[in-house]
Amino acid sequence: MDDQRPMGDRDPLTTFFVRYGDALASGNLPGICSCYDVPALVVHERGAMAIDSRRQVEDAFDGAAEVHRAAGLVAARPTVLTVEPLTDVPAIANVYWDYCDAEGRSREQDGYRYLLRYTAGGPLIQVVVETPPARSASAPQVINDPSPS
Repeated sequence: MDDQRPMGDRDPLTTFFVRYGDALASGNLPGICSCYDVPALVVHERGAMAIDSRRQVEDAFDGAAEVHRAAGLVAARPTVLTVEPLTDVPAIANVYWDYCDAEGRSREQDGYRYLLRYTAGGPLIQVVVETPPARSASAPQVINDPSPS
């Protein structure tokens, strides 16, 4: 149970977060919603928000891509730093995000911890906790990744 190994580019969680980042950057609300399991919870420094429906997920992200594009940001690139399985179904992923301009330069960064629920269709986000990017940036690793290969 002490298996630690680097995350690969083809890792199912990396693939999941790349898809999620593409949906975020393009403002694809159905794509963003497809990454969430509801009910869900989002925790950040200003408080917490319970999400009871897919409509609330859409409302929470509506307009965010336009705000990022107005700031010159066109891509959201994830780095899955760690994965810690809680059981065979939920796991916690620590993800560092780079928000990049059209030239691919990182202009903003964020960190989040995600409680993911593994389903037959793949992982889904159930809880999001905002973390400072500096706390998120550590050596990428996986601890007993339970995701199907």
